Amino acid sequence: MDIKEELFRENYLFTREDVLKSLELFIEHEKSNEEPGYSTEVVKNRVKLCKKFIAAVKKSKLPVLTELWWYYEYQFLDNSMELNLCQANEIEVENDEISGMTSTVEHTLITVECDYLTVEQYAAMHNVEPVTVRQWIRRGKLRNAKKNGRDWLIPDTEDKPRRGFSSVQYVVEKEEHIESDEFPLLAVSESIFIIQNEDNKNKFTCYLNNYKTKFNSKLELTRSEVERLEHTIIESGKAKVAANIQYVPYIKDTED
Repeated sequence: MDIKEELFRENYLFTREDVLKSLELFIEHEKSNEEPGYSTEVVKNRVKLCKKFIAAVKKSKLPVLTELWWYYEYQFLDNSMELNLCQANEIEVENDEISGMTSTVEHTLITVECDYLTVEQYAAMHNVEPVTVRQWIRRGKLRNAKKNGRDWLIPDTEDKPRRGFSSVQYVVEKEEHIESDEFPLLAVSESIFIIQNEDNKNKFTCYLNNYKTKFNSKLELTRSEVERLEHTIIESGKAKVAANIQYVPYIKDTED
């Protein structure tokens, strides 16, 4: 076995037992509530979602992956957890460590969603008025909220908005198109990435991309325009917030 394969086998998940062991460590990390830090109720609900996901994995029949460069990976997506079947390629090794790797998600095997709250329930959980929550929704501050008829539902794992702006990437669901008179280029975009200008906090740049057609464009926006853009994306129900880099337990340290 060469060093590249050996390191790959050490660092990734190939069995149901690997996944479950990693998830138990992930729960401990969630309970520790390190940066950025969540409210007590949200931590409890994030752990509840993890346990729900573990129960789904335990019920599943996941074979041992013996084919080289294939592995299991799970993600916490703020309002859900997913178990994916992935394939690695272009692995680079430096100083006996994997220094770089590209991978593709070939299939999502398991998806478990959190519980959703009405505006009133969410307001009560965070000790604010429902009118405040509705204002957050109008301003695109609750990025994982979803429209249910005329009403809104908010994940019980989503904390109230923090001060300031956090960069965000929305990924449009496959074969979906977001229609908007104000932002017509949304209709041809697979990815929408929004960042704040470091020198002028009231200016923002939105990058619109379509990887299939190789279309790329950008918009310079004001704060109010960004709020309307995010509300349009969220209200469409056709996009989700891209997964962030997150804590990944190293399970080999726990083996006997």
